[in-house]
Amino acid sequence: MEKLQNFVAINGGIKLPVGYRFCPTDEELVIHYLKRKVFAEPLPGSVISDFDVFHTVPWNLPGDSKERRYFFSNRKGHVCGNISKVAIGSGYWKSIGKEKQIVSSESRQVIGMRKTLIFSKGKCSNETRTRWFMHELRLAGSAATFYPFQMPAADFAVYRVFQKKKKLKTKGSNEKLTSSWKVEDIKPSFIDFTVKYGDDIGPPPPCSPCLSEGSEIISSN
Repeated sequence: MEKLQNFVAINGGIKLPVGYRFCPTDEELVIHYLKRKVFAEPLPGSVISDFDVFHTVPWNLPGDSKERRYFFSNRKGHVCGNISKVAIGSGYWKSIGKEKQIVSSESRQVIGMRKTLIFSKGKCSNETRTRWFMHELRLAGSAATFYPFQMPAADFAVYRVFQKKKKLKTKGSNEKLTSSWKVEDIKPSFIDFTVKYGDDIGPPPPCSPCLSEGSEIISSN
């Protein structure tokens, strides 16, 4: 039986070697995963699972809560692009900011949109914002008009759920640098053997003793 102690599971799906992370860009998520999911095409790998992210609070979602988690979910019933809040248990997801365009690096066309949401506890009148965030990535416009020769299977979106880390305040972080020296003034205390000196490669020859003002230069001629 194969030993898997040196492998980690991603959202209960594919197992990757320890140290590897699933870190796709927005463009990669839209082109290689979301588009294929919407049109029922084969996916590059079983990395993103199907799960209704609006079914439970973010910390109870499948997978390692310390890592970024990715899910496919049908937008039908809770289209975040048209509403500002989705209630879940003791809190709700609230959209913040404006949608961001996802542009193809090759065609320079807008291929998708990304909306950012934050999870808040309590009610609207007495809410407490958490450090849980979520990105909703969807195809730009209507999938049927964006890909006219393909029939979409469902109105899927891909969701990226993560928790922002607390910023550590360092002592004296607000103090201004008042020293007169500059970074450029710092001289290295090592010899760079990759620098070419004249016709030879290596360190420069040792310097000759300095002459005082009263010293005479004697010619050998």
